[in-house]
Amino acid sequence: MIIVTGHAIAREGSDEEMQKLAVEHVLRSRAEPGCISHAVSRDVEHPRRFVFVERWTDMAALQMHFRVEASQHFAKAMAQLSDGQPEMAIYQADAIKLA
Repeated sequence: MIIVTGHAIAREGSDEEMQKLAVEHVLRSRAEPGCISHAVSRDVEHPRRFVFVERWTDMAALQMHFRVEASQHFAKAMAQLSDGQPEMAIYQADAIKLA
């Protein structure tokens, strides 16, 4: 499984627009092949910080997601609305069952 985490901090006054874009992106992404889960939330300690957590079946599915035109437009729009550079990290993980 591939796990993607990331965040973007909205410029002052752009948080509502960022939230709208983020929710649209998450809802669209959930319908893509290989998407296990995709979520966005706001940081309760920093309300202009939007946090993304995604799970994908494999790297091929994530790479397909990155090639979707709407995903590319989303990334550009988020960068324009952000205070600083949005951050993203990608991990390969195995699920562990607790005894």
